[in-house]
Amino acid sequence: MQVDHIIPKDKGGRATVDNGQTLCSICNFRKKNYNQTESGKKMFIRLWETAKRIGDIETQKFCEDVLRTYEKHNINGHIDWNFE
Repeated sequence: MQVDHIIPKDKGGRATVDNGQTLCSICNFRKKNYNQTESGKKMFIRLWETAKRIGDIETQKFCEDVLRTYEKHNINGHIDWNFE
């Protein structure tokens, strides 16, 4: 586990408890290479795929709602997601 600034220091984030979160090292690395909405959308896609694989319908529906919101507002349209 690593401590991460939710809003990066180079984008004005402060070193405060409210601006901190724990991430695994892989997610922290990915977050540094993608902006916050890109890493968030990819996380919901992975969660949706896992929920589908194990048959967790409620989590699938939740992720679909969130991912449809990304699409509705045309956020990160370059990241493909197909819920079929």
